[in-house]
This record gives sequence, C-alpha cells and structure tokens, in this order.
Amino acid sequence: MSDVIDGIRAAGAVAILRLTDHRHAVPVGRALYGAGLTAMEITFDHPGAPAALRDLRAALPEDALLGAGTVRTPDQVRLAAEHGALYCVSPHTDAPLIRAVLAAGLEPLPGAGTATEVATALDAGARLIKLFPAGPLGVPYMRALHGPFRGTAFVPTGGIRHDAVGAWLDAGAAAVGLGSDLVPAAPSEDDVPLIAGRAARVAAQVAEARS
Repeated sequence: MSDVIDGIRAAGAVAILRLTDHRHAVPVGRALYGAGLTAMEITFDHPGAPAALRDLRAALPEDALLGAGTVRTPDQVRLAAEHGALYCVSPHTDAPLIRAVLAAGLEPLPGAGTATEVATALDAGARLIKLFPAGPLGVPYMRALHGPFRGTAFVPTGGIRHDAVGAWLDAGAAAVGLGSDLVPAAPSEDDVPLIAGRAARVAAQVAEARS
C-alpha cells in the first residue's frame, strides 16, 4: 500500500468523479490520464459507480491510481475492492471503517477537519488524511495542523479550484483533491476536451511545485 501513497504524492492531485451520469466515465478518465492526472476516485454515492470503476480499471493503464470515494460502510469497502479500487476515500473519520479498509488490503483516505479527527484517523492506521472541507478552511489552517502533526500527508479536498493547486502543494500538501470544478457531475462528450484542458493546467502546477 506504500505504492499507493507514493503514487498519490507523485500525482499531486486526485480527480474526483462525483458523477450522476457515468456514460462518459471512461472517456473522462482517459482524458484525465492523458493530461497527466493519474489518480482518480469514483464516488460511491451513486449506484452506477462500481461498474464505472470496473470499466475505468479495464480501460486505463495499470499505473492509474483508481479509488472509491464517499465510502461510509464495510459493504462499500468490499465493493471497492471487488471493482478494482486501490484506496477508499471517506468524508469523515470512522476508526472501524479505517480498519476495515486496511483489512481489505486497500489504503484508507479518511476525511478530517479538526485536530481530534486527524489524531483519531492516524491512530486507527490511516497514513493519508483528506483535509475536508479544505476550501473554506484555507491554506493557513493546513499549515497550522502541520504543527502538531508534522509530516502528516494531507490531501486537502472540497471547494478547491483547479487553478489553485500550486498554493496547497507549496504549503506542504501531499496532493489535492479536485471535484466539480475539474469534472462536472454529468459530463457530455463536448465536456471531455475541456476537462483535459483543466487537467493539463493542474498537471503543470504539480510539475512546477515538484521542481
């Protein structure tokens, strides 16, 4: 699972596909990957998500880092593992759920917004922490958390624009989660090149921050 952590750090951004229409999930995934964003999560708050995850796993190269998002139950963890996820992202901190993800051989990425939640997630075995909702909290908040939680791999997510990735990476984020500003909920065929363009701008920011 350390390969997942290293891969997400190297990717610098996780594209969140919170889709209400999965018909174009594969073209969107190919556009993201082709633009340089190799890490993606398919949120499991829609019944079509597991099949879309399976289809993406079959369509993309082996090094694509695919995960399941909005995972809140052990049954969703099982589905994620069965359909090709490497990690499970949650909007909250739930120690038993974190342990269930680890038991399934996947990497947990629980959501935390307070110092107490960060500590709970780390103590349960999480090695990546989704700082959520990061947009309203701001970069200074993450910097402050790095005081008592020095070296913690934060993945700020929620309300972050695709053109604001660099500031978070420069402040020490392991990667940044990007949602509807990058990929709309019901992308059409015409949206695919626009998504690719936004993804390319994200990849350029990651490259600059990592240089």
